[in-house]
Amino acid sequence: TAPHGPDFDAAKTKFSNARRPVIMAGLDVLEEPNGPATVREFAERHQIPVVTTYKAKGILPEDHPLCLGGHGLSPKADQIILPIFDEADCILSLGYDPIEMRTGWRELWDPAKVIEFAHAPNDHDMHFSADAWVCSVTGGLDALDTAPQTDWGGRETEVRVQLLESVQPVTDWGPDHAMSEIFSVLPENALSSVDSGAHRILLSQHFFCQRPRALVQSTALCTMGCALPLALGHKIADPSRPAICFIGDACLEMTIGELATVRDSGLPIVVVVFVDRSLSLIELKQRRSGMQNAGVDFDRTDFAGLARLYGGDAITVSGPGEAALAMEQALSNERFTVIEVEIPRRAYDGLI
Repeated sequence: TAPHGPDFDAAKTKFSNARRPVIMAGLDVLEEPNGPATVREFAERHQIPVVTTYKAKGILPEDHPLCLGGHGLSPKADQIILPIFDEADCILSLGYDPIEMRTGWRELWDPAKVIEFAHAPNDHDMHFSADAWVCSVTGGLDALDTAPQTDWGGRETEVRVQLLESVQPVTDWGPDHAMSEIFSVLPENALSSVDSGAHRILLSQHFFCQRPRALVQSTALCTMGCALPLALGHKIADPSRPAICFIGDACLEMTIGELATVRDSGLPIVVVVFVDRSLSLIELKQRRSGMQNAGVDFDRTDFAGLARLYGGDAITVSGPGEAALAMEQALSNERFTVIEVEIPRRAYDGLI
């Protein structure tokens, strides 16, 4: 259905008077057959910058000049992106379900600025909207047939540059280096899954998704160990797409037996495991809270050795220039490959 009536006419006027509109797009856009294409066409036609949730990455290709990345997990990225909503004079909230977001996104904007098209009534109290309709995103945008005089004065480009700079490698060696190298060789049609933890936050900050659902992850439950079955399930569903699982060492230890399932499937899944012998995100929270280190560190597991015992291939990466070569080799293998990326303790400090 499409919104209509006097209230909607007033919302259309608000939109047409906007000079700095911004789109906040969420996961429900992906649930509509033409949702991503409609949002992209609308954004391009009116030159509106697009912010997505981390689960809706790829609604716009992330090399698109109007794409301001996927957000909701990283306090570091929030410092760059959140001012956009203060500076905007009209916010289009499209299929945005705030269950995806950190509490730092609660009551983020002035409700008077917002026009919301959502699949369900707004009764979550995470944000409020002066003009809200329960309808399809495509129906809402089709009905909003008026044009704003968009002029961000280059501010959207400035924010995009800051976000891109924020994910450039800043250490001699760490997960930021490894991810940048891997993304440089991933095919555009690759399907990546990511587990819960610090690596998930960092990976979601990177601009590498060229299509919707190029990166899949857990729902709001943040399930540890989900990335491996997610990658395998998507590979079974579409064998033509390379499937890469990004996972932490603790998460893989929880689901190591699934390597037997991967082996028996005969499918060449690539498993990238970040090895720092720590529940890094919880360890970081303990330190920030002034708490003692407790229950977050563990011994090194020989994931490469286990991969070979399970019938797969294995590559160990421990420094710059190795991750891209490892990924290229793994993508050419006919059986599953585990790439274990050795990173220092506390390697995520300052990155997320």
